[in-house]
Amino acid sequence: MSLTDRIPQHRRGTAALLLIMTGSLGIQCTAALASSLFEAFTPTEVAALRALLAAVTLLLLVRPNPLNLSRKDWVQVVVYGAVLTLMSICFYNAIALIPLGVAVTFEYLGAFLVALLGVRQLRDGLFALFALAGVIMIATPTMAGDAAPIGFLWALGSAASMAGYTLYSARMGTVSPATAGLRGTALALGVSALMQLPLAVPAVSRLDAGASLILAITAIFGVALAYSADNIAGQLTSAAVIGVLFSIDPVIGAIAGTVLLGEVLSWWAYAGIVLIAASGAYIVWSTNRSAIHLTAHTGMLPVTSTPPKGKQS
Repeated sequence: MSLTDRIPQHRRGTAALLLIMTGSLGIQCTAALASSLFEAFTPTEVAALRALLAAVTLLLLVRPNPLNLSRKDWVQVVVYGAVLTLMSICFYNAIALIPLGVAVTFEYLGAFLVALLGVRQLRDGLFALFALAGVIMIATPTMAGDAAPIGFLWALGSAASMAGYTLYSARMGTVSPATAGLRGTALALGVSALMQLPLAVPAVSRLDAGASLILAITAIFGVALAYSADNIAGQLTSAAVIGVLFSIDPVIGAIAGTVLLGEVLSWWAYAGIVLIAASGAYIVWSTNRSAIHLTAHTGMLPVTSTPPKGKQS
């Protein structure tokens, strides 16, 4: 029995939220830490070095077998790896130019789009729109300030990649057992590291002990652990729900930017954070409630059914 199979249906929404929060904390806090390297390395070099270390770590831990992958599996892994590459490079270039909380908020727009496309009820769609309103409340004051416009373009590129990441976090491992669990994520990270290798190699010679330690922390906690948590969350629920749960990212990003980098936002932006958090909490509650109803109705089936002859235990 896998780890996800051991989690009851009516607890999977909460478990997915906790996993997404773990991943978000890892990504946003280590991004704040990694920003200290931007004086010695370009944001693209930092992203590439981080991807290389994370891929080596996760491949050694998971030990997937690439020989078991079919052509369809490889297509999925390569596309996922390309999404991870673009998302990382765009995000790190964005936080070098605009506040972390704002960059994360823009990135969330990609996940929001996935969530909105997955809405089936008007009420859930309304709460998704509340989350979007919160995004606007966070981003608008900064856009009116002195932030570099190119930073917002990088953030929008990160948002486009985030949409693909949201979908693949839920889909990875559903095509075949060869990419099930964390195997697909480990292989995709390996592909991403290979794509960024030409960017990472020239920067290796400039690494010192301090920079290496920071990169190791960001790679382990901000990539290997964070992406693994998102992957497991994707196995617990749908891409639409994952997209809404990612609304916690702007909250964590704003807090990390304020506490770790001193990037204080306006009160209007913090009000938007509360609105996003409330919308995400409702979706989790709604997901758990649906699972409870399903369990209550199907739980009577074994009691009312009669096992065939010769099958009694």
